[in-house]
Parts: sequence; C-alpha cells; structure tokens
Amino acid sequence: MIKVGVCGAGGRMGREVCRALIAEDGIELVCAVDPSFAGKNLSEIEPGLEYDLSVSGSLEGLVESGTEVLVDFTVAAAARDNIPFALDKGIACVVGTTGFDKADLDDFDRLANDRGTGCLVAPNFAIGAVLMMDFARRAGRFMQDCEIVELHHAAKIDAPSGTAMTTARLILEERGKEAEVGQDTGPRGMDLGGINIHSVRLPGLVAHQEVIFGVAGQTLIIRHDTFDRISFMPGVMIAVKKIGTMTGLVLGLDKVLGI
Repeated sequence: MIKVGVCGAGGRMGREVCRALIAEDGIELVCAVDPSFAGKNLSEIEPGLEYDLSVSGSLEGLVESGTEVLVDFTVAAAARDNIPFALDKGIACVVGTTGFDKADLDDFDRLANDRGTGCLVAPNFAIGAVLMMDFARRAGRFMQDCEIVELHHAAKIDAPSGTAMTTARLILEERGKEAEVGQDTGPRGMDLGGINIHSVRLPGLVAHQEVIFGVAGQTLIIRHDTFDRISFMPGVMIAVKKIGTMTGLVLGLDKVLGI
C-alpha cells in the first residue's frame, strides 16, 4: 500500500486527486495539506466524499502521516516550498503544478538525487494530451511552420500553459534546435524558437490545445480537448505507482508511459 499525501487538497484539481486516490487500489490517502482549509475534514471540502481525514495546514503533516509520495497541484510559489521539503524528507513527488524555471527544476533534480528518490514534473496528466504532444513532435520533423493555440479556464494563472511550452520545446528538440527562452509578442502571446503560442482564458473552458502545421497546399491540426478534470486522474495514478522506482528529476508523463 502506497501512502500518499496531497498538497493543494482544497483546490479544484486537489479535490479530484483526493477522490481518485481514495478509490484506487493499492493506494492510501494519508495526508491532505491546504492552509486555506486547515482543520476541516476532507468530507466537508468535497461534498459526497465520505472519508475521515483532517486537512493539515502544515507540511509537517506529510512527515507525521508517513507519506511516501506527495502529489502537488498548487501554484509555483507554493510548490517551490512544498517539493524541496518533501524531497529533503525522502518523499517522492508527483507534480502537476506549472510555472517553474530552469533553476527550480535543477534544484528538484539535485535534491531528488541526493536523497535517492524521484520527482516527476509533468505539464499535463491526460494521456490524450501526452499523445497529442508526441504526435506534434513527430509532425514537426516534416512540417516546418506551426503555431500553437491553448485554451484554458479563466482562473489559470500562467500563460502560455506548461503543455503548450512543452509541445513547442519537443518540436524544436526533434529538429535539433535549442529550446530558447520565449519572447513575449504581446497580450497572451509568445514566440518560442519561431513557434508562436497563443493563449485564451475564458469561463466554460477546462484545458484545450491545438497545434496547427501549415505547408504549401495543406494543413495538419492536432487537437486535444479536456472537458472534465477526471481525465487527468488515470495519469496521476500511474505516476504515483511508478515514481517509487525512479531517481532524480523526470520531466513529462511520457517518460512514465514509455512513449
């Protein structure tokens, strides 16, 4: 039985993760961390969820509960504290939070290697989205010109999304180019190595992305749509079960799926 803790348990994704962990065989949810809901029972935060677990306001709850794997769906500012804390305690991490820079990732990698544990950071846990990125990577070898349009709910903070940035970097790497720092091209726009990324933030959306390739006489559109956060849960469960076999920083769910 893998003992799992969740940081950001009171958020939209955190609540869904808690629900999925409770229902998954071979996993025990032993800790839920969220300072905004400290002291509340998990069943009070997620209506209809009958599970007797008090939400902790402190990361120390991870240690006290014997957490073996931390799942973090918070924001970058909070995760920069959560992940090093967990790794330093020998707790493996599965991270869906985005907005990290290279220095953050280097720090996670160093800590994970020092403690002999794993840290998976993935921009998207929907298996369809991972396949979409892989298909775009392959297409980028044969079709030079492309643009990415990503659409998310109005509350999403970072733009462009981590999925869009990763997609562009995969295409560039396939072409043997450096994944350089993106250049701001105006409101919600970015140029990354010649690939323009456009961001849309509107109520009613969850997570959507299309990669549009164009050459003389034809276009190719690769699109993935997420309509419910439950779509991320199979990927999260796979990551939780496999991260214990890994050491150091692992970028992307594709590495876990063997794509």
